[in-house]
Amino acid sequence: MTSIFKIAPIFAVFIAAPALSCPQGATPLVSCSLKSGSAYLETCLLGNFATYAYGKTGQRPDLALARPVQEVEMTPWPGVGRSIWEDFQFRNGDVSYRVFYSIDRFSEGEPALTAGVMVEKGEETLAELDCDPGTIDAGYPLPLWDAQELAAQARN
Repeated sequence: MTSIFKIAPIFAVFIAAPALSCPQGATPLVSCSLKSGSAYLETCLLGNFATYAYGKTGQRPDLALARPVQEVEMTPWPGVGRSIWEDFQFRNGDVSYRVFYSIDRFSEGEPALTAGVMVEKGEETLAELDCDPGTIDAGYPLPLWDAQELAAQARN
């Protein structure tokens, strides 16, 4: 279990950050506007921590989570198929927030990029929100996988 004293400074910086702006020194994972610009989703990598924020545009997040990278479940792209995709999941009690993105490799012109978040409680989907087109900041490969690998090596 991670000490709250290790997470608190990261969480404090994250809460104070303006909407759609990862904390200073952080790397964006998947971020976008939702609901025709009235809400935002922001996930970032800050050292050995991944952060998640959701809220109304221009306001502090309604929900902000900071988790050690080892506690964030990730499904990396398996290397096959029409789309390049990855997803990762933050848990908050018995509710999970699965953030995803997908790049259609065979679309005409620019590759089609989609993303969003699924909120789940057990097997029940509580909400599924798709990012507004043209607002998505994401791309393959997400640095979360490498951060998880480094954290695992550091523990050995």
